[in-house]
Amino acid sequence: MKRFTVAGLMMMAAFAGVVLAQDKLLKELEGSYKLTMLEKGGKPAPKDLTDSLTITIKGDTFNIKFGDEEKKAKIKVDESKTPATIDISPSDGPEKGMTFLGIVKSEKGEVTIAFTEKGDRPKDFKSEGETLLLKMKKDEKK
Repeated sequence: MKRFTVAGLMMMAAFAGVVLAQDKLLKELEGSYKLTMLEKGGKPAPKDLTDSLTITIKGDTFNIKFGDEEKKAKIKVDESKTPATIDISPSDGPEKGMTFLGIVKSEKGEVTIAFTEKGDRPKDFKSEGETLLLKMKKDEKK
């Protein structure tokens, strides 16, 4: 019986560690960002599009604003994976109910996300095939 109790406590501690890692990464990602690069299939998006996009992350909410239009999504991250994973689930529009699988890294106020709207999670930060690659810099203006 002790063995099951110890195993159960170890599982709870491991789960708590994963939750804390997720909370840590979500906290690190929080902020407003300006897009510095957006590519799909190795091709960059038009500069006027990247210049007009702003992204805000607060908690598990991911907002993309372009012009007067705003799209919202929920995100789930897992820093225990290498690279860290991100799942983006749009809250509205035609993509509502879908989940886009991706990877994420955050270094010195810059965040890079590679994700796909369909198919397997990307393995690296490249915009090959259907993979979208976003690079964004934290907007320090308050």
